[in-house]
Amino acid sequence: MNPNAFMKLFQLSLFACLLALLTACANNTDYPYLGDSATVDDRRLLVTIADRTINRESSGNALNGYRIRGQYNNSGWSERIAGELAERYHLQVITQWPVTALGVSCVVYEVPKQVRLTQVMADLQKDQQVSLVQKMQRFQVLASQPSTSSSYSDPYLHLQSGFQSLGINDLHHKTTGRGVRIALIDTGVDVDHPDLKGQIKYSENMAPEPTDHNMAEVHGTAVAGVLSARPDNGIGIAGIAPDAEIFALRACWPNKPDSLAAHCNSFTLALALNKAITLDSQIVNLSLSGSEDPLLRQLIEIALAKGIIVIAAVPGNDQIGGFPANISGVIAVGQGGESSNPEIIAPGRDILTTVPHQAYDFMTGSSFATPHVAGMAALLLQLHPDWQALDIKRELSSESNLLNTHVLNAATTPSKQDEQH
Repeated sequence: MNPNAFMKLFQLSLFACLLALLTACANNTDYPYLGDSATVDDRRLLVTIADRTINRESSGNALNGYRIRGQYNNSGWSERIAGELAERYHLQVITQWPVTALGVSCVVYEVPKQVRLTQVMADLQKDQQVSLVQKMQRFQVLASQPSTSSSYSDPYLHLQSGFQSLGINDLHHKTTGRGVRIALIDTGVDVDHPDLKGQIKYSENMAPEPTDHNMAEVHGTAVAGVLSARPDNGIGIAGIAPDAEIFALRACWPNKPDSLAAHCNSFTLALALNKAITLDSQIVNLSLSGSEDPLLRQLIEIALAKGIIVIAAVPGNDQIGGFPANISGVIAVGQGGESSNPEIIAPGRDILTTVPHQAYDFMTGSSFATPHVAGMAALLLQLHPDWQALDIKRELSSESNLLNTHVLNAATTPSKQDEQH
């Protein structure tokens, strides 16, 4: 073959490779484990394998025995076992990821239509190499469509019903949540919104990336505004805990572009919860609900055991399911009237907050009651860094739900650390 022909063939091969790569990116293959429909999730299983190589001390290897796959690392041993299980039970490996908080490798398998789902689950449960098998669950954010209905310079402050009813303006003379770390597990947050710019300390995406690569989504941006909108900047609104350190972990995605309604699944939420734990979050805000999920229960119980305060929304619709708000130790929040058995009722109707593209709108749902309580918990933690979830729950729970009264009382009560000095 002459050099010119060889070079031409090489260029054509290179072009074909680049075209394939671009097509893969366009089809969002970075997140092949995520289905945009319940039909896809119905044929997918989460399987965990105990992996002793997770968290093993490094012996000069910067990857600590793991090789990079996307943003996460998997051991060669766990990948081999995952492949063996796939071959043994005629499954397709979609993705794999180490759940460092639990010391297991989590594998997402797709079950072919010709294989009985119940049978393969039963077979996997009997396999000695498997520690957990479950279906891929779906979760929904708890929000209604937008309603049509002091000392700060924010022009919309007087329209913030929750901010006013809780007396946040007075509380900010004593506490603003400074330094308290809050993991906000939700859809994407518009970090460039003028009322949120500089308020998000860390962000990461664990969910399918939008086709336009724009992570500014309605639900997450609205929840973030309630929690941390910058006060006294001459625009918009003010957040409950504006000086808290917000970790925006995108685990949910809209049902359709620019939709308030959104959903997540077991895998993306597990990614986000594990990240929240490794970031040493003090509070986790979960404005969502779904069916019982074994893997997520394990992670939330690990978080609670580490002293992390987990705050979750209680649905008003029994069909959505009450998990994870029904886990013992989780602070369950409702907006009142519509939510079933909340431990704490907080403002959640016609809440003015931030939405993408420098805008504001009114929102309704326990999704927006939950960040009110997360923000109040941050205010208390700044005053009493040694307080645990039970202390926070005791101070915020009352028949009258006068959350501000409890925080003001707490501000004059010495903490255990203060008493020791």
